[in-house]
Amino acid sequence: MQKNIKFTLFVILISAIWVAYAQNEYEELDSIIAIVEKDVITKKELQIAISELEKNENKPVNNLRIKKIALDQIIERKIINQYAEQQSIKINSDVLEKTLKNIALNNNISLEDLKKNAQQDGSLNKLYNEIRFQLTLRRIKERAIYSQINISDYEINKFLEKEKVKNPDQYNILHILIKINSNNSSQEKLKKIQELLKTDPFSQVAKIHSDGPFAEKGGNMGWLSLSDLPDLFVEKITALKENEISSPFESKNGLHIIKLNNIKSVAGEKIFSTQYNINQIILKNNQIIPQDELFKKLESIKNQISGGLSFGDAAAQYSEDSTSSLKNGSLGWVDRNNLLPEFQVELDKGKLNTIIGPFKTATGWILVELLGKREKDITEDSRKLSARLQILNFKAEIKYKDWYDALKQQSNIEILTNN
Repeated sequence: MQKNIKFTLFVILISAIWVAYAQNEYEELDSIIAIVEKDVITKKELQIAISELEKNENKPVNNLRIKKIALDQIIERKIINQYAEQQSIKINSDVLEKTLKNIALNNNISLEDLKKNAQQDGSLNKLYNEIRFQLTLRRIKERAIYSQINISDYEINKFLEKEKVKNPDQYNILHILIKINSNNSSQEKLKKIQELLKTDPFSQVAKIHSDGPFAEKGGNMGWLSLSDLPDLFVEKITALKENEISSPFESKNGLHIIKLNNIKSVAGEKIFSTQYNINQIILKNNQIIPQDELFKKLESIKNQISGGLSFGDAAAQYSEDSTSSLKNGSLGWVDRNNLLPEFQVELDKGKLNTIIGPFKTATGWILVELLGKREKDITEDSRKLSARLQILNFKAEIKYKDWYDALKQQSNIEILTNN
């Protein structure tokens, strides 16, 4: 009897363990809901994607619509990742880390804090995967799409004109009004105000002496575009520089004095870039000549220049850069941002009209003659570049949709209807 009880308990225990195991197995197992070429989409994968989309919905959730969007997005990723693999497009860890660093910098936090926050949210791997996918997609677009897009100067200028209409320059204006009366006291008041403006702040003078509607605010009319102003004001404002005060002018309302306090331009603040005027001699890295021999040879060339040989003649004779050597080593004015990091370091600390180097770069050993340095206003160039990139991205999105649709048509995609 005791043996039977023990046996029964043993059976119950084994059964319980088996049920628990079976339940765990059931939870861990997943079903396939779609096949995309040589990859699959699981039910769990789709559920996660749906949950992410639902988090961002600001209106009642349409389950069928959300499910379709989620499934389409997963299919797109599968197709893109497989295409990238076929084209040997890979994003290495250095590129990933550099991108993460830029993201952290743009959000004013350290890379360590960014990773820590993502780790705490359980989304660090997701962050890496998302960055890898976006970089992969950009590489594909660069190869397959960007190279097929042409952008004319006409398109860029038209784009900038539209931007200016959509976002006109804004002017912050201070105003003093002197009402004209019959006893000629307005002229005396004008003279007094002009004298005060030589020493006192414009806003203070306006608050005390202006007859205008903005006197209590120190004459501040707020931010206005030219279309908000009378023609007479536009003529005066466009002739002023920031913090400049106009000469008195008259309208039917009286005598006016205005100050252009500030400008918010569609172009933003001016952008300056450091540029160097340089000549170079380069001895390229190769597998035959050791690095120390290249260094010694360049030192010898430098000594010859010190002895009287012109840098241009030395560059024409010795430099292994086929382009600049034909121009006596001249690179002309070069933007600092377009130079290799080693160049930047050496030129930043270099003195004008001196020979810098030899120093090593990834290309080879370099000798540089620094002829000039300047801060160039590249605001207009920067605006045009920004416009070009926006037009490029707009056109690329249209072309990408067609390109992806064609790629999708060629792909073997099977949706399992019973899911």
